[in-house]
Amino acid sequence: MKHDKWQQEVLEADGDILVNTGRQVGKTTTFSKKIAKYMLKHPNSRIIVVSLTEDQAKLIIIMVLTYLENNNKKDIVRKGKNKVTTSRIHLNNKSSVISRPVGNTGDAVRGFTGDVLYIDEASGMPEMMWKAAMPTLMTTGGQIWMSSTPRGKFVAGTNDKNFFFKCWENVEDRWKVFNISSEEVINNREIDIDWNEEKRAKAIKFLENQKAILTKMEYDQEYMGLFLDDNRQWFSDELIRSCMINERPNKIVAGKDCYLGVDIARMGEDESTFEIIEMKGDNLFHIENQITTKTSLSDTTHHIEGLHRLYDFSKIFIDDEGIGVGVLDFLLDNDETKNQVIGINNSKQIIDKDGREKKLQKTLLYSNMKRLMEMGKIKLLDEASVFQSLKSVQYAYSNDSLGTRHLKIFGNYTHIIEGLVRAAWCIKYKHLNLMVYSIKV
Repeated sequence: MKHDKWQQEVLEADGDILVNTGRQVGKTTTFSKKIAKYMLKHPNSRIIVVSLTEDQAKLIIIMVLTYLENNNKKDIVRKGKNKVTTSRIHLNNKSSVISRPVGNTGDAVRGFTGDVLYIDEASGMPEMMWKAAMPTLMTTGGQIWMSSTPRGKFVAGTNDKNFFFKCWENVEDRWKVFNISSEEVINNREIDIDWNEEKRAKAIKFLENQKAILTKMEYDQEYMGLFLDDNRQWFSDELIRSCMINERPNKIVAGKDCYLGVDIARMGEDESTFEIIEMKGDNLFHIENQITTKTSLSDTTHHIEGLHRLYDFSKIFIDDEGIGVGVLDFLLDNDETKNQVIGINNSKQIIDKDGREKKLQKTLLYSNMKRLMEMGKIKLLDEASVFQSLKSVQYAYSNDSLGTRHLKIFGNYTHIIEGLVRAAWCIKYKHLNLMVYSIKV
């Protein structure tokens, strides 16, 4: 591939590197190649890659392996105890890379020693991760590479600067800092076979649409790579951890009071999520978290129908915006699900009983979820992907043209929490689960 100027500079840079970017600029691709080239150049070197989730950790290994397969295939160890896996690659020159998801605390990287520590999506890392990861370089004097789209300056709920932002400030002049916006990449990337005029025009149009849809604050963070004071984490790390105390049951028992919340992947996105909650009295228990990738509307419908046959849901809450309408229609046509399925539209405005105040359905869903968590009424699965999804949710206030202040809730890894807030909406139906039976006389 032909590299952008900034990508080439990152590939050639030595020492501690921090890359702060907008979305979809190619930072993971760049560091995957940098990792592969470092391994080839430095025998006996050990590189540790830290990612937020297991899927991201595996993806980086796949990208490193792809580069090596295309350029240095003979150098890869294929057999024995050091053969390639989804989490590690060893080369014949004794260099290696291992990729680890951090989990909720970063404990997954304890006990490792490395010459290079690469931290993917560093801005989203729990603060405890840095304490666990840094000692990996203590005896080697190794390098730290990190890249991320920013998620604000402060630790949730405090005025303390988060670790990524403190590194970006570079007060001690330790880091080689690169700042790259999505606009800059799209407009300046050299035209070639892979990046032609048509692709550039579509990318420019996409950013124009995003600028129209998002608030300026959201757009500046996600695509301009700016740290914003007014962005805050909706669920604090402490609150999330206090609720993540549940485990999956050993078996499925039909007939319990269970509810399904579904978030359907938008066009151009990969993952749909299916979150199952069991209600026991006034308490909710998160008992299943499922993710499907690149599934059609009919596949998603069949998956929901299959889950319903296993759990016999009291209600199925489904995202009915965009392509979600298609799945909703399928389920409404099915005699097994038509009485259980309820469409929830995030953009729907809710007017209070006096006909005055308007709120978005999304605001009510997230407020309900936060209230349940703060009251200790919901127990979540203790899984890294759940933690990262809740952690990614941010809020900001903005004023419209009339000067009215509005709350905006958003995030960049929200598919799991979107399913959860729908499933947790079941608390509003606690006393409404009435069934009508006919008695033959």
